[in-house]
Amino acid sequence: MPDSGGAMTGKDQPDRRAIVCGISADHGFALAALMVGVARHNPGFQGDFVVFHDGLDAAQQAKLRALWPKTQFQTFNVDTLARRFGPGVDIAPARAMYSPLVFAKFEMPDLLEAYDKCLWLDVDILVQGDFTDAWAFEALAWRPLPEGAFARRAEAMTAFAGLRRDGYPLLNGGVVGMGQGLRNHIEAPDLYAMAARIMAQVGAHGLDELALFFAACERGLPLHLLDQRFNHPVVAPGGRTAALVHAIGPDKFWNAAPLQLAYPEWGQHAAAWSGPGYAGPQRLGGPATPDSALKAARNQAFWLGVYEVLRPTLPPRLRPDLRSDGPSLRLFIANLPETTHLRLTRQKTDRKIGVELCFEADETLAPLLVSRIRAVKLPKGKPLDAVRTKQGWSCGAIVPMPDCVVAIARIMEQLETVPAH
Repeated sequence: MPDSGGAMTGKDQPDRRAIVCGISADHGFALAALMVGVARHNPGFQGDFVVFHDGLDAAQQAKLRALWPKTQFQTFNVDTLARRFGPGVDIAPARAMYSPLVFAKFEMPDLLEAYDKCLWLDVDILVQGDFTDAWAFEALAWRPLPEGAFARRAEAMTAFAGLRRDGYPLLNGGVVGMGQGLRNHIEAPDLYAMAARIMAQVGAHGLDELALFFAACERGLPLHLLDQRFNHPVVAPGGRTAALVHAIGPDKFWNAAPLQLAYPEWGQHAAAWSGPGYAGPQRLGGPATPDSALKAARNQAFWLGVYEVLRPTLPPRLRPDLRSDGPSLRLFIANLPETTHLRLTRQKTDRKIGVELCFEADETLAPLLVSRIRAVKLPKGKPLDAVRTKQGWSCGAIVPMPDCVVAIARIMEQLETVPAH
C-alpha cells in the first residue's frame, strides 16, 4: 500500500486493511449498497475491498470500482471450492446447501500476507454508522451467539467435544475479523480441512461457522468478541441504532417489503448502482409504502377484532384464512373446495359488514347452492342477493355487525347436506 504522504516506518506505518466480501454475479447491487454505506458512514476507512465472485463481468467490475477504486476481484466458484477441499472430499452436501461463496471467508488467513487486518462482511448488511471500533482485534473476531446455539448444534458439539474450550462462543459468520495475530497459527487449508472433517461426521449444516469455531478452539487462537452493534440481527430490537444491521435469513433489504419500509437507507445506498438490480420475487408482500403498511395493519386489527367476536359461535367446519391484511376475510369450509367459501367484507362504516357465499359456476354444485342460498332469510326478512361474477357466484348481503353471526349460521345451515368434494 503506498504511503499517504510522509515517510512512515515501523509503528508509524498505517494498518493495511481490507473489507472482504463474497457475491454471486447477480448481486452486484448488494455490494454497491455496502460500499456506499461504508463511504458515507466510515470516511476514515481508506483500505481495499477484496471481492470474491463467481462471474462478475468487466463492466460490473468497472461500475463497482467507480464506487470504490481500491477494489480487488478474485474468482471463486465451484471449481475453486473443489480444488480447496482437494480430491477425495465429497463437496456435494455443501453444494446442495450453500453457494460456494459462503466459504470464501476461509481465504482470509492467506490475505494476511498483503493486509494487516481483514474484516469479512456479508453483503446483506446495511451500514448505518461508524464501525471503526470493530477493527479493535489483533487475531480473530466475531459476534457471539447466545448459549442456546450450542443446543441447536448438539450433534456437532458431541462429535467434536474434545476440541471445545471454555470462553469460545459460537459465532454468526456475517462479520468475521482476522489479523496478523493469526499468522503462523492457521492458514486457509486448515479451515477447509476442518470443514471436511465436520461434513464427513455430522453433515454440512452451519459448516462455515462450525469450521471457524472448532479451528479456533483446537489451536487456542486469541479471540475478540464483537459487540452486537457490529453485526445486529435485523429481527432483534435496537436495529435502528446499530452500526451494521444484518438481514440474516431469507428476508433481505432488497426482497422484503417490511425491511424496505423500516430501512429506506438501503435503497438510497443501492441507488448508486447502475448495473442490473434485483430481479427475483418479493417476500412478505410487494414493495411497501407507509400508507399501504398502515392500511394492512388496520385491516388486520379489524379482522382480529371480528374474529374474537365470531370465534365462540363459528361452526366447526369454518376455518379462517390467515391472510387478513386486506379489506375482506375468507372463511374456508371443510369438505368443500377452497373456491367455495364465505367472505366477509369491510364497509365504509364498521357498524356494517358484508357476508357472502362465493363458489364456482360449475354445472354440479352451483345450481344447488344458488337455489338454497336464495331461500335464506336474514334478520328482518332481508334476502341474500345472488350475483354471477367472472369468478363464479356471489350470494350475500350487507348486514348490521350484530347480525353477522346469524347470517353465517343460516348460510351454513343450507350447506350441511351439500355433497363433499
